[in-house]
Amino acid sequence: MIIKLKLFSLILLLSLVAVLVNYYYGSLGVLPIDTFAHFDTGYRITQGEIPFIDYWTISGPFIDFLQAFYFSIFGVSWKSYMLNSSMVNLILTLVSFLFFKKIGLAYGYSFFYAICIAILANPSMGTPFPDHYSTFFSLFAIISFIYGLETKNKIYWFFIPILFFIAFFCKQTPAAYIILAFMFNILIYLYVKKNLYFLSPIILGSIVSMVLLILFISLFNIDINQFLSQYFLYPRTIGASRINEWELSFNKGVSTFKFLHIILLPLVFIFLKNLLFKKDYTSENNFFINFNFIFFTVLLIVHQWLTLNFIFIFFLIPFLCAIIQSNIKKFKLVKWFNLFLLLFCLLVTIKYHFRFNEERKMLDLENINLSNFFEAKQIDSKLKGLKWISRKYSSDQQTEINKLLIFKKILQNEKKKIMFVSNYQFFSSILNKSLHSPNRWYGTPVAHPSKSNPYYKNYLLFNYDKIIKNKIEIIYIDISLGKYQLDLFEEIFKKLPKDCANFNKIEDVLYKFDISSCYN
Repeated sequence: MIIKLKLFSLILLLSLVAVLVNYYYGSLGVLPIDTFAHFDTGYRITQGEIPFIDYWTISGPFIDFLQAFYFSIFGVSWKSYMLNSSMVNLILTLVSFLFFKKIGLAYGYSFFYAICIAILANPSMGTPFPDHYSTFFSLFAIISFIYGLETKNKIYWFFIPILFFIAFFCKQTPAAYIILAFMFNILIYLYVKKNLYFLSPIILGSIVSMVLLILFISLFNIDINQFLSQYFLYPRTIGASRINEWELSFNKGVSTFKFLHIILLPLVFIFLKNLLFKKDYTSENNFFINFNFIFFTVLLIVHQWLTLNFIFIFFLIPFLCAIIQSNIKKFKLVKWFNLFLLLFCLLVTIKYHFRFNEERKMLDLENINLSNFFEAKQIDSKLKGLKWISRKYSSDQQTEINKLLIFKKILQNEKKKIMFVSNYQFFSSILNKSLHSPNRWYGTPVAHPSKSNPYYKNYLLFNYDKIIKNKIEIIYIDISLGKYQLDLFEEIFKKLPKDCANFNKIEDVLYKFDISSCYN
């Protein structure tokens, strides 16, 4: 009874920390292009719009549907948005805690490492984000594999492909890398164990995943060519270009991830030592635990190195510390080594907490006075709880407020059918109005194809089809997106009757194309 009460108390405390830390930091500051990546798209799904059909997306369709679920249950608000990401942080924290207990750590150690993960994992971004979710669900799949080894319960094997399926449809990478490595892991397991008992639940889980995908495509009448182009073919060109531009430099590969390398090396040493000198080590579950988490860490380092995004994988440090501690129970100086791991983990957690949470580095807000935020409820009550401050307008916030209020007034009062192109992807939600944004993101080299990309014409045609299908009469473009969007729509307008699009500029914040006469 005492043990159950202790476990319940620890789980309750972990849950509170995981939710509150993520909610607090996720609501502090904005990087519009990333902060609102799934806000309007989640709302649009509740209104019957579908990714790949109504907006171009190269990642995150699962997150959109998940956010639509939260909006449907709890209403469209910033709190519902943050509940999504905070629950994922909570699940990751509790799964880690229970996993650490499963591999032999005491309650205290498991609690400590799980708290560190709660602080370092999702709060670095705070809001729903594809890279984080893809990584977390991939981790859940590996943990499910370990539970399958430990318990021989087939349900864990069944969930492995489903979790990887979810991870992949949060974002293709790093999930794809981890899936390939895991397939190699399964071949090793098959060779060592020479037992096929796990194949039937894995095959069943894979069939369930494929059936879900087929149902999604067929029920929503998704054009298979668009689906393949947006989620597979175009992203492949991005990956190829990044590999070609990959710089094998000391700073990127070693210095940036130095603390991860410091804690990864002891685990690699333990793994290789046991592999070389311990008889029948490959038949032990510990072999597969170490093997999987070494490869998982290496692949995430490579993924971060390739994507050039802000680094978010430092939550692996407490995870690796826990794995190492579970390996050294018979070590002569185990108490001192445990103390080193705890101290190392604590100091690194404090360091990265201040860099990524307190300074909001992933929102590009380091060296900005974050106390100068304004309450986003000034824009709309649905954004209540968001403390708005962005780097571009950190010294002149009133300018950004005024711009957003102008956007809101114009979009709200416009009676004609609108297409709104901006990285402030929350106006559909707060206005309860379809704004037919053709894209999730704008203004980045990977959000949509550039002119030199072989899928540029496909993207142009997608935008043109959205305009014609929805009989768009007015196209508003956020001026801050730059000339590229103007050039894009001028290219699209070549398919319309000559000179039917009337252009003007509104208060130096919006470009306006009136194409209502193009349908006459």
